Parts: sequence; structure tokens; C-alpha cells
Amino acid sequence: MKKVFSSTISITVLLVFGSFGCSEPQRSIKLATYTYATDNRLDKIEPLAVNLRAALGRPVETTSYPDVASFVAAIKADEVDIALINTLGYLVLALDNKHMTPVATLKVKKGAEDNYKTAVLTNNDKIKSLDLLQANAKSLTMMFVAEGSTSGNLVPRLMLSSLGLKSPESDFGQVTFGGNHTSTFQKLEAGEADLCAIGSNEYFKQLEKDSTTANRLLWMSEEIPLGPVLINKRMTKAERQTISNLLFALHEEDSLALDALKSGWSEAQQAEKFYPIDDAYYNSFRQMNGNATDLATILQQFNY
Repeated sequence: MKKVFSSTISITVLLVFGSFGCSEPQRSIKLATYTYATDNRLDKIEPLAVNLRAALGRPVETTSYPDVASFVAAIKADEVDIALINTLGYLVLALDNKHMTPVATLKVKKGAEDNYKTAVLTNNDKIKSLDLLQANAKSLTMMFVAEGSTSGNLVPRLMLSSLGLKSPESDFGQVTFGGNHTSTFQKLEAGEADLCAIGSNEYFKQLEKDSTTANRLLWMSEEIPLGPVLINKRMTKAERQTISNLLFALHEEDSLALDALKSGWSEAQQAEKFYPIDDAYYNSFRQMNGNATDLATILQQFNY
């Protein structure tokens, strides 16, 4: 069984004696996220938990699941009250979402550029444009970051699908995963793949180290919407409203808590504040240029 990291506040139970006996302790609210590489992000979400405890007057437990797959499974098992999930994880969950409602997401400041995109890079001198991919795919190794990565797996698969490469595992000579964005780039450099897809933050970091990295770039996506905050439908209407209001005012009421959250997700570094959303916010993945995408088919591969 995979290890799940938890940090729960100490609870003082007040026993009230009377004719009706003692009162029951309140159930802890579980605020959860997922681990990226070796960072379980518990220290990043703890300041938010502090605010939630004060606003709700209830104990709040923080939990980090080992990866997106186990996080989605826990949400489907109704184990989570408030979830901080990435875009791919939510889209997978949305295929069969019975318990959670998306209420908020971080958005970048107006005018912010190159915040959260996908970069597809090549290490093959024969592949200098996307036009050459389909004809040569069978002789190429394609490397994604990880199954749970939005910028390093979902978005590049949608792009490849638009080129007619609807099943990379079948269409390419080999498909591999690099583990995280940095190691994926390093493995491309080491010749372990002909192509790779990584987040734009990693691409620009490598570009600063070596300007010739620009020669490897095949494609850069549009800005990718960040993942949502989900609230369990079993929470009362008043509790859901309190949580939403807290998120929308966090940049003014506790900017340090917002900064802590942002520090856990590289794609959120230019984010300004939380904005209200619903499921329709992610329709850009479901339709592109007025046509339905292969999103559902692609997600079925990762429907945990």
C-alpha cells in the first residue's frame, strides 16, 4: 500500500456532562493534495489550513497523496473534503465525478506571459518541424513527463492527436516517461529520446542556462488553465460559501498563505488570486476551434 503523508492538528475534546450525556467531537475536515517528485507540499498548504480552521471553527487535517492517481482514487472513494488538484487530475475525475464541485482556481495577472505552457523539444536533427512527425513517428522515441502531468502528458497528447497521432503508444516506436520535468529534459539531452514534452517553466529555465536550447523547440502551447480547488458536496451550503469567500479574499487577508500555496506549484508563480469557476471553465480542453477533441479517449487511458 502506498504511503500517505498526514499532518493533523491536536484536538482538545470538551466533554459536556448533562442529562443528555457528552457531546460528540467534530469530524476533521480533510484538506488534501498530491506529492510532486519528493515534495508532499504539506508545508505549502498548512497556512491555508490554519485559515480554514479559524473560519470554520472545525479541526482540519492536511494530507498528501503519493501521486495524482492515488489522489483521484481517494476523491472517488469520498475520502476528501477540500482538494487542491491539477488540471489533468480534475479532468480525469470529471469523467465520473460524484462528490466534488470545482469552486475556484488561481489565475495569472493580466499581461502575464509564458506562465504555464507545454514545450515539445527534439533531439533528432531530422525532426525540425511538427509536419515531419507523423511520417517518421514509427522510428522515434517520445518521452512524456509522467501520467499525472498536465503540461507534460495531457496537453502534448491533445496536440499529437490533432496531427493524427491519436495513440502515441501505438504510433511511435517507443513511449517513455521521464519522471519530472527536469529529468525529462536531461534524458532528452542524454539521447534517451528523440522528442520530449515538458512544462514551459522548465524549458525557460534550461534556455537561461544554454541559449541553444531554443534550437530544440518544436512547439509551444497556449496558456494552460490551472487546476481547481474542489469542495465536497456533503459539506453544508454555509461551509462551502465560507471556504469560497476565504479563498477569494486570501490575497488581501493573508497574502503569505497565498504565497505559500503558490510556492508548491511552479505553474502558479505568476498567479494573482483565486477566482470563482465551475466545470465549464475547462471546456477549452473538450473543444478546440469549434470541434470536439479526443480528450475523453485520452483521459480513459488515465482513468484511475
